[in-house]
Amino acid sequence: MQEWICVRQRAGPLVKECRALRPRLLRTDSPEDRRDKNEIVRSKHTAVCRTQVDRLELRLATFGFHGSHYTLTCDDFHLPDRYDGMRKMFRAARSRMQRWHGGTFDWIGCIEGKHGDHRLHVHLVLRDEDFSPAEVRHLWTAGDVDDEPVLLREGGYRRLAKYFNKERPDGFVIPLGKHPWSCSRGLKARIPEPERWRDDSGLIEVPDNVIWCRKGSHENDFGAYYYASYILPDGPQFGGRFFV
Repeated sequence: MQEWICVRQRAGPLVKECRALRPRLLRTDSPEDRRDKNEIVRSKHTAVCRTQVDRLELRLATFGFHGSHYTLTCDDFHLPDRYDGMRKMFRAARSRMQRWHGGTFDWIGCIEGKHGDHRLHVHLVLRDEDFSPAEVRHLWTAGDVDDEPVLLREGGYRRLAKYFNKERPDGFVIPLGKHPWSCSRGLKARIPEPERWRDDSGLIEVPDNVIWCRKGSHENDFGAYYYASYILPDGPQFGGRFFV
């Protein structure tokens, strides 16, 4: 009996798991068979960290239940007319934050613009223990600041990960070679190595008390995969505050 290839990735209260029966690609495959096999082999769901959204979702999960998402906007006097100008302002703001904080801190940032009111702005994720909303408003000297929790019951961490990586239908194009989001260097180190093993079952057991869950599967004549992502409720290991 063929064994299932299993991978489980944890980050903060987030758990992502996939189990797959992967078919072998053969030179003798017909075009139809190869297409069906690739539905399994190349699917983004057969890995826990394959896409940019997956990678950002894991990094956002390291903020646990105590992260805030800030939108930093500019008034008319400070508003730059180009992406590079906003990037310099963002770097300067992070330098002020580091001096205020007294050292390095975790952050995730995304420069966005040319939609809605057609003004460049910054999205920034910070730990509540590092900065309060009042401190962020004090340190961002170019305009207004809005804030919301990183984790919302609707959409989990993936909601914000998809937003930071969304396609831009408004004509705003990030310059060549730039990424839609960036983060502090030490953030990846907070993500444990994934667990890998083989099993005779494709069943993924999701606890009953999770506060968010996303599941899916696909099967055909050549293989199958099942995946699940879920967020465990807050407890002592995450600071003792329960998510509401």
